Amino acid sequence: MKKTIAFAMAAIMLLLCGCGAVNSDNGSGDVTEATSDTTAKSSNTPRHKVIIDTDTGSDDAAGLILAASSEQIDILGITVLYGNVSLDKAAENALMTLEVCNTEAPVYIGADKPLKKERKDMVSVHGKDGMGDQDLIHPKHSAEKGDAVDFILDTIKSDPDEVEIIALGPLTNIALAVQKDPETMKRCKRIWSMGTTGFGVGNATPVAEFNVYNDAEAYDQVLRAGIPMTIIGLDMMGIEEAKITKDELSKMAQGNEKGVFLSRAFTKLFAFNQKSGNNMMLPDPMAVGCLVWPDMLQETKACYGETCIENNATYGQVILYQEGAVYEAMPQIGSYHLDVVTKIDTELFKDNFMSLLTE
Repeated sequence: MKKTIAFAMAAIMLLLCGCGAVNSDNGSGDVTEATSDTTAKSSNTPRHKVIIDTDTGSDDAAGLILAASSEQIDILGITVLYGNVSLDKAAENALMTLEVCNTEAPVYIGADKPLKKERKDMVSVHGKDGMGDQDLIHPKHSAEKGDAVDFILDTIKSDPDEVEIIALGPLTNIALAVQKDPETMKRCKRIWSMGTTGFGVGNATPVAEFNVYNDAEAYDQVLRAGIPMTIIGLDMMGIEEAKITKDELSKMAQGNEKGVFLSRAFTKLFAFNQKSGNNMMLPDPMAVGCLVWPDMLQETKACYGETCIENNATYGQVILYQEGAVYEAMPQIGSYHLDVVTKIDTELFKDNFMSLLTE
């Protein structure tokens, strides 16, 4: 009998303590459904284990800052390659950005040229150093001695079906990993690619996007590898509401350490866009935002994709065949393993991005 009374008293005390905790959190005895849902999501949602593959220019740095600042992302490592800037600059820019975020993650150096062609030195819209030529880049740490491709494969082997890759540049490192060990790469959980024109127009040529154009053969090989992929194309980046205005750049400059860093890094990129009277697109942070803020990604279309690799005017174009559509000249189409983003919440992206840099 005494034990029964003791258990009853303990249960009452636990209930009272629980009610007290609720009151101290929200100022009333009511627990809203939204509060309960938020608590459940924060405790049950697994973190994305990611490798970020990047040719670190200023907008890549913005993507790194989003990932490093998110509780949803566990950065396993950064792999760099040629693209916006030289290989050594890409590594230094990644290291410096991590330091601004007080984040430690290994940086590995990868490909310094495309798979099958000579690298073309294209005008960098990010400045010679990739970060606005503002003398921002003085990292305290150095890149790891290991190879980026080996790091990708070893990381996936150690945690199969759990590791995702966020690809913010050409896919050369990933294609080399596919060539070296295709079976291991099939255990990559998903690739998030900032690449292709989506269903819009290009920026490297009228039909090709910069990252694909740098190494169309690599993009072709990765598409054929059958790895689940989400593609965020240029058509999403060109939405006016998602672009950064002059006033918003000024707010960054008056914001926190991350905001000041990015506002200076964006100097050349913003000026490049202003030459044609446009506000600044943010391709790479928008791609990362699809993981960091999943509610931002509102619609995708299942597709099969092929990359044009002939040395002609179509080089770098990615043809996207939508599942459910009828193509009379192509009765047999491969696996629809690509999720192409077709609708995003631009207001959510912009609000969250600016808050991260100004509050």
